Amino acid sequence: MKRFFLLAITCILVLTSCSDEIIPPKDLVGKWNWISSTGGIAGTTYTPEITGDTIILEFTSDSVYKLFRNDSLVINCEFSIIQAESIYDHEITDMIECDGYMRRSFSFTASGDLILADEFYDGFTSQYERME
Repeated sequence: MKRFFLLAITCILVLTSCSDEIIPPKDLVGKWNWISSTGGIAGTTYTPEITGDTIILEFTSDSVYKLFRNDSLVINCEFSIIQAESIYDHEITDMIECDGYMRRSFSFTASGDLILADEFYDGFTSQYERME
């Protein structure tokens, strides 16, 4: 009976410690410099040279997301990594969700650049290079 009780307690502890939220991958944590964005209805491409803007993203290991535009903090929120169906290929993929309103799928290129894709039609796909 004692073994059964200990086994039951262990199972309860294991099951209650699980979470749907995924810890931010080490590859994502750090600062990222904007290279380009393509999308919208017209499929337009924007770069820092065209817009005159610098955009820096920061992802921390304690799940804080910051977006700086021209050195001004524009977004500062907690983010989580979730798994959801992508509108692009209908596959389950890791996505960044910021306070429940911003959802972007992400991937990395062979060179290590970060690719963020807005998960809505006519959204933008943006490329960033690691700063740190």
